[in-house]
Amino acid sequence: MKPEKEQLDFLIVGQGIAGTLLAHFLLKENQRIAVIDKPLEGATSNIAAGIVNPITGRRLVKSWRFEELYPFAKQTYLELESLLGISIWHERNIVRALPTVFDENEWLRRSAFADYKPFVIATTDAAPYPGALHPMRAWGESRFSVQVAMPQLVSSYREYLIREGMLTEGVFDYSELKIKNNAVIYGGLQARLVVFCEGSRATQNLFFNHLPFALTKGELLLIKIPGVKFEKMIKHRLFIVPLEGDIYWVGSTSRYEFEHRQPQKEKRQWLESQLKELLKVPFEVVEHLAGIRPTVFQHRPFLGAHPVHPEVTILNGLGTKGASIGPFFARQMAGFLMGKNVLDQEVDICRFQKNVPET
Repeated sequence: MKPEKEQLDFLIVGQGIAGTLLAHFLLKENQRIAVIDKPLEGATSNIAAGIVNPITGRRLVKSWRFEELYPFAKQTYLELESLLGISIWHERNIVRALPTVFDENEWLRRSAFADYKPFVIATTDAAPYPGALHPMRAWGESRFSVQVAMPQLVSSYREYLIREGMLTEGVFDYSELKIKNNAVIYGGLQARLVVFCEGSRATQNLFFNHLPFALTKGELLLIKIPGVKFEKMIKHRLFIVPLEGDIYWVGSTSRYEFEHRQPQKEKRQWLESQLKELLKVPFEVVEHLAGIRPTVFQHRPFLGAHPVHPEVTILNGLGTKGASIGPFFARQMAGFLMGKNVLDQEVDICRFQKNVPET
């Protein structure tokens, strides 16, 4: 007799970058999955530049666990390229403006450290694109930087899941989730575990609203710059990232206080003003976009199981470094779900067991 409910190993809620990568690793282990997702306006996975950057921030800090995360990310994205028949892994050095003596000295100081040398090219006083960029005091360049085409990955993987009959489009209704007999039931689906990979929707999730999410709104531009053919990413207050042809991603702003998800005129004006300080050549704004990101405490993602309901789990909070840290921790989460490994203490939500809601 055919069972009334489809029997699954895992039910994944959300198909942004976290849900996409988790689905990939679970399917590699021959797990039975279903994905429930409704594209959300302003979802950052659909507009992200996907920058993998070894040296970040004003203090020029080497990205967390970069030597470990980078090769695994490359391996994963190349696997996905082969699976989906797309090109998403684009290795591009980052050229960073060093406009002050302090900036230049700090870059030179970092370049002398043994653990920074593989990633840092010493400064030069010549602009990398002299006809297109205004001169700066100096420029530094970083290796092992990459632009991952995140929107293309998420949309292509969505098509793959649809073809395989694994994706149901819809907004997840928490009130319809039932937990019984060490299983979860949702509509006509029954699984051993549910994994919430919801991005900014996580703040509405009654199982995990005790986690210290801090939503931030970012705004960006897609612009056209005819003829310059930047092959590298440019960094000065904002990023200019080559996409296809003469189209570039420019961004982004970031703020914790916002009233809505739509782009705002003053943010576009700020982005354009910064571009004019950097670019000598004219540009055309093709599109102005905004997105809401679930930033997290200490920039460490949230992985793990609810302490009262272990059948309910989460993978979220990949943040601005999602392109580089996503593959490693999605794989770690997949192993955790299958009982093959434990989670790193730095990312395990057990570190936030205070004030867990009685859901």
